[in-house]
Amino acid sequence: MGKIIITVFLCLFILAGLSFGKIPVSIEAENIQKSPSGEVIAEGNVVVKYKNSILKADKIVYDQKNKKIFLYGNISLKTDRMDIRGKEGWINEKGDRGEFYQVEGVIEKRYYIKARKVRLDGNMYYFYDGNFSTCSFDQYDWFVKTKKGILIKNDRVELYNVSLKFCGLPVFYSPYFSYPATGRKTGLLFPEIGSDSYNDFKYVQPFFLILTRHSDMTFTFDYRNQQGKGLDVEYRNRLSSDSYFTGNVVVFNEDSPGKWWEGRKMSPLKNRWRIYGKSDLHYDEFDVYLIYDIPSDPYFFEDIYNATRLRYKSYTKTQLLALMDKKYFTLEINFDFLYDLTRMENKETLQRLPEIRYYIKKIKPFEQLPFYIDFLSVNTNFYREKGTSGFRSDNTLNLEYYSNTGGISNLFRFSPRSTWYFITADAPSDKNPTRNLLSAEDRIRYTFFKSYSDFTHSVIPQIKLTYVSKVNQEDLPFFDREDRINATKDVDVSLFNILNFRDSNFLSWEVSTGYTMNGFYYLGNNELKGYYKPFKNRFYFSIDGFSGENTLYYDFYFNQIVRSITSFSLPLAGWLRYTVYHSYDRGLFAGTSTINQINNSLTISYKEISLSASVLSNIKYGYVQRKTANFTLNRKCWRLRVTYKEDYNRVTGQTFRSIYFYINILRADIKLPFVSRTL
Repeated sequence: MGKIIITVFLCLFILAGLSFGKIPVSIEAENIQKSPSGEVIAEGNVVVKYKNSILKADKIVYDQKNKKIFLYGNISLKTDRMDIRGKEGWINEKGDRGEFYQVEGVIEKRYYIKARKVRLDGNMYYFYDGNFSTCSFDQYDWFVKTKKGILIKNDRVELYNVSLKFCGLPVFYSPYFSYPATGRKTGLLFPEIGSDSYNDFKYVQPFFLILTRHSDMTFTFDYRNQQGKGLDVEYRNRLSSDSYFTGNVVVFNEDSPGKWWEGRKMSPLKNRWRIYGKSDLHYDEFDVYLIYDIPSDPYFFEDIYNATRLRYKSYTKTQLLALMDKKYFTLEINFDFLYDLTRMENKETLQRLPEIRYYIKKIKPFEQLPFYIDFLSVNTNFYREKGTSGFRSDNTLNLEYYSNTGGISNLFRFSPRSTWYFITADAPSDKNPTRNLLSAEDRIRYTFFKSYSDFTHSVIPQIKLTYVSKVNQEDLPFFDREDRINATKDVDVSLFNILNFRDSNFLSWEVSTGYTMNGFYYLGNNELKGYYKPFKNRFYFSIDGFSGENTLYYDFYFNQIVRSITSFSLPLAGWLRYTVYHSYDRGLFAGTSTINQINNSLTISYKEISLSASVLSNIKYGYVQRKTANFTLNRKCWRLRVTYKEDYNRVTGQTFRSIYFYINILRADIKLPFVSRTL
């Protein structure tokens, strides 16, 4: 009853002029009085509310003259910037100045502090004789004991006479330590430590350097006790909201030729390097994309990136692509250079230097008629040091007519195509050949649709008629698959069944086959005699966390399954998932071999712990090709990651193993540069 009376009294008091800079203040207390000097004194379970702030204490004194609020006994202060508890303290009206004693709480919604004293001064916090951490109090895995600390909002933390304790153990001491209190700050990032089949000890230490608001660099030192030492320098510049540039230079100096060079035809190299980067620039109707990646030797990725997926890289691409996009057409210029990492030299690798593509966009000449026209011209200069080089101009006109009557949709496409060649080196004949062919396609489709209470069922039969005229292509050079267009007189029949459930589950099933009137058909680039094309069966589903896919081809000529790709993912429990992937290719033709391998993987996710493991087995030859395992402990304020990889090379008979540890206590990960406000 007393608190109600005091609240009513206070409302009258506010109307009389009690406010913080004209901001009304609500005070609840067992007793409120005004001293002769003008101070407002509230006692007994005092609660003060103003703006977004709540102050609680046994006693609160509001000094209107000095514009300060003093708090005594069991204080609690909750503002936009802090949520702390203590014995006593004061804060000004604006909330940007104050002192508090015997403090425990959170400041800036991230830093958990226990201290003898905390002082707030604008955008800076000073804390004395206390513990500092980004771990919450129910998870105080690590903390810093410090005599004095300074937190500069959105900048950095400075600590003096530091003793770091991790899981209760002292692990580090320094008279001074600093780390970023924002996403970007120059300094050391957390290292990665490990070992592999080549090195007993490997240490990778990155250093992050801020250049401007929208650009920065990372210097990564790579030490390996057997292989040598390296340096990776990466530069990043965010040019605008949708344009950027990233460039890297990697150099590695080998101490001495190691066992990784055994059995190779190339002589060991001491100085190895890689230059790579990418850029994406966007203007009104003009885009430029650049990527470049040039290593010193074809074994660079296998040796230097031996613990990553880059180890299996088979080629690198250097490409400059410029695109002009207008209302009625697009113009594309492409310079494409490939570095084949599977060969000792790159002289026979086919390059596109340059390729110019001109596309007249699809137009509808007659408003009332569903008739469309578009045109594509691809002009490519093929180049290689050894082998056939030349220029090809490939031009295709597409005429389409679309109709939909009574649920039956029909798409008819007629495409005359002309190709001209100009051979510059190693011509297969004395003349520059040409090719003219016609292709036509008619696709008829009908959709049966029925809706049920929990799902919809669609049945879609489809018939496609395809014709490609037969032309003599023996005099044509062979640059890519566009130089060999197979003659076709085919009828393909497909049936699609699709179930869409209301809870986002679905199932799709397709069966298809075909008949060729030519008496021959193609499996890939291989010609087979016969009239009945392979039977295809494909289904895909995702139901209540279960998902799977299978694509299977059965060939009537060989009377067997020639290709099958299958994957299933099963949630064995809410925290446990099993995935299996199987790949099979019969390898029926010369120069091809049977592929039959299976990959089993298991993923465990429980609270902060995640564990994944996979085993890739070659069924045909009966050996394990690859093993991987990853363990991650992801606490709120720190993270531990351990990775293990093992590879077996059947050709060399060697096994490569690696294990790496990464721990980030402060969670001060590298951040990309911010977008520049002005260019």
